[in-house]
Amino acid sequence: MRHPLFLRRTPFPSPRPRLPSRRYQSSSPSNPEPAPQKSTTTSPSNTSSRAHSPISPPPAAPAQSGSRSLSQIIQAGPLGRLGRSYSRFQDRRPYLTQVCSSIVVYLCGDLSAQLLFPPETATTESGMETGGYDPWRTMRHLVVGIGSSIPTYNWFMFLHRNFNFASKFLSILTKVCVQQAVFTPVFNTYFFSVHSLLSGASLEETLERLKVALPVSIVNSLKLWPAVTAFSFMYVPPQFRSIFSGCIAVGWQTYLSWLNQKAAREVEAELAELVLVS
Repeated sequence: MRHPLFLRRTPFPSPRPRLPSRRYQSSSPSNPEPAPQKSTTTSPSNTSSRAHSPISPPPAAPAQSGSRSLSQIIQAGPLGRLGRSYSRFQDRRPYLTQVCSSIVVYLCGDLSAQLLFPPETATTESGMETGGYDPWRTMRHLVVGIGSSIPTYNWFMFLHRNFNFASKFLSILTKVCVQQAVFTPVFNTYFFSVHSLLSGASLEETLERLKVALPVSIVNSLKLWPAVTAFSFMYVPPQFRSIFSGCIAVGWQTYLSWLNQKAAREVEAELAELVLVS
């Protein structure tokens, strides 16, 4: 009879796995644990939130230079280039620039006055008809303009340097008042008297022409030049003020030329009546 110890079969312990020796352990690559992958399955709440979330628009392209202001378009065009050339010439030779500008302004003013308001045709004692375009009248007008160009420029530079207060409104108002109180009567007196003397009139006829034309011209200048002067000092750059005033002066010289001829005809008619009465 066997011993009970031999009747029970006890399992032998399983052998342990053999670990690699240090010789091969250092050279064997270590297998890192794989990183956990994100699940590609999305929950219904995530899909609904993505559907309702606003999609960010792509970055806007930089604004092109096509949207320019009116002043930039004018400065980039031929008018702006002409103004810059005029300004450079004005800086180098201010007096010569003013003389040339006055020639252009007064020439255009007299030509437009003779075209819009032609003188009346009349027959002289020798049988010649007078009327139409008068070149000598244009020459007289140019002489008046050339003689007043440099004093007028110095006057406007005087206004530009003086009467500059802390209040811009007060400065402009003062300059406009000084302009109308001093410059306008002096210039209009010079204009009508020199025109009359160059045409061969006597001092008495010149005084009579001043009595007729001077008050009317001063009153009518109040309707135009204060607004022009204020606008020029407020919005027009200093280098372009002479051009701006010159463009307005073409129309004004047209009016003065017409008014001068009207006063001359009235004075001649009065003198003719006095001769007939005597």
